[in-house]
Amino acid sequence: MVELYLLEQLMAFAQRGTLSGAAEELHISQPALSQSMKKLEENLGISLFKRTKNKLTLNENGILAAQLGKKLLEQSREMEEQLRLFDRSRRTLSLGVCAPAPLWDLSPLLARLYPQMAVFTEMQTTDEDLITGLHKGFYQIIVTHNPPGAGLCGQPFRKEKLFLSVPLAHPLAARKELAPADIDGQNLLLYTDIGFWRDFCREKLPNAHFLMISEWEAFGEVAGISEFPFFTTDAHMNRDGVPENRAVIPIIDEQAEVTYYCVCKAENRDQYRQIFNALERID
Repeated sequence: MVELYLLEQLMAFAQRGTLSGAAEELHISQPALSQSMKKLEENLGISLFKRTKNKLTLNENGILAAQLGKKLLEQSREMEEQLRLFDRSRRTLSLGVCAPAPLWDLSPLLARLYPQMAVFTEMQTTDEDLITGLHKGFYQIIVTHNPPGAGLCGQPFRKEKLFLSVPLAHPLAARKELAPADIDGQNLLLYTDIGFWRDFCREKLPNAHFLMISEWEAFGEVAGISEFPFFTTDAHMNRDGVPENRAVIPIIDEQAEVTYYCVCKAENRDQYRQIFNALERID
């Protein structure tokens, strides 16, 4: 049976083209690599190289062995990754979300339903990244802001609407509603870790100037004393209160109000049924 390290060394030789180059890449001596290649030939019972006085090159057997070895090494790495993910899934429940608000519902819920497991959370900016992570096993549960597609099972459980908060003396403060075009070109505070909302701001307000703040406490302090407008949502205001001494104006855009979906693979619906049942009771 061929040992994987021999295939890794063969791949290095195939990529570098010389024993010295491959040995340098592998951080081993050239004689040690030469002995490994001879051992690989002995294990396979075939010749892999054309040997001349001053040069060593792969023959047709060697070229095919390198091609098949690459596939085998990729399969080996994929197997290792799948095993690690499976082992982690038995001890950890991984949740991927597209925005902060769903975490306020799901983090305490998962901690209560799965007290024996560690809950790992991660935020992505696109549903596509979350779905890819779900299929690859990085997440067991995800929260998207679009309905789930084929092969997935999802349940809506929360809505969120975007607002702009401005000082009472701001020219926009008297407006009853605002379209993105009304805000484009403004200087705005923006918290960085807001998931897909960040891309919404960038796409809808290409001419706006954003002062990015990465720490939530610092953002709250600056927002409380700043004359800059900033975005908030009804979910944030329900949780933290309406900003004081400021006007809060709804944003009118089809993408400014979203429904969140708790999603898993369709084949795992029964496994996570208690999550979906509990979410039905959330207002």
